Amino acid sequence: LQRAADEMEQGLELYRKAALASPEASRAEAVKEVIVAEQMQRMMLSDHAVLQFEDLRLRWAKEQNAEKKKAILDQMEAVAREELARTELSLLAATRDSRMGFQFEQDYVYTPYSLGEKINVLKETLNAQIPAARSSGAL
Repeated sequence: LQRAADEMEQGLELYRKAALASPEASRAEAVKEVIVAEQMQRMMLSDHAVLQFEDLRLRWAKEQNAEKKKAILDQMEAVAREELARTELSLLAATRDSRMGFQFEQDYVYTPYSLGEKINVLKETLNAQIPAARSSGAL
């Protein structure tokens, strides 16, 4: 997923330039299409972040060394912060273009409501759960 998103970024760079260079009469529509493509890339990155976070969470639960546990928790926090920023952009896009609420995976719909709920969960993770893990005897 990460490699696919990285390759997509190469195409997006050209797509963005083309949209901005398009005739003024069609530029707004061209930019909207770029935003749709960027949303597709964000969805891939989001799926990657979920897998990465879960892998880290399982590693953290098994780890016995306190320093290694702290380092894993730092990585989990970084993944969650990146995902929060990405999800906030997804919510912005979804509120501006109704095409953004389509189903990418069988069990996840990228609607403004579900994205808002995801933002709440990410904030809870960053503001309560990770700090609690840091201050508990689990480290």
